[in-house]
Amino acid sequence: MFEQTSIEMTGTEAARKRLRPALLGLALAVGAFAALSAPASAQETGGDLWGVGSCANCHGNLAAGDGDPAYPTGPSLRSTRLTPEEMVETIACGRPGTEMPYNLAGAYAEHGCYGIPVPTDPASLGANRGADFTAEQVQTLATFLVENVVGKTRITRENCALFFGGNADAPACRAF
Repeated sequence: MFEQTSIEMTGTEAARKRLRPALLGLALAVGAFAALSAPASAQETGGDLWGVGSCANCHGNLAAGDGDPAYPTGPSLRSTRLTPEEMVETIACGRPGTEMPYNLAGAYAEHGCYGIPVPTDPASLGANRGADFTAEQVQTLATFLVENVVGKTRITRENCALFFGGNADAPACRAF
């Protein structure tokens, strides 16, 4: 059987352990919903979804946050420590009680978030509504961020172009 250990978990570790089943459930639900959703347009990229979701309004044009007064609320996603699964959940479910909106259509009402029973009125949790993305779009945006943003603190012209339809000559990219 299992032996009890004398090592205590920190509050963060304990919280993560409690959240793992909820994260797994959300990942499975998002994946199942994605399979039933209409496929994303072949032209729809993570950079496109970044724009559609108005993510730059808080995280900046290139997801760097950087304390720019024009983008005062959102942290840098380039230095985030979110795992890919946590990135999906954060985009889908937002962060209740903060400015980070939920972006999955039907989050809380039709699709579970953070282990909260369905249906729940997101407004009662202090959750703000963002874009109405399908599960596939949430996954596309999260994959884009994980592959092209997270951990990439040096922005290149090519990296910048990903946010502007591949246009390395976009005004925001000229400085790189």
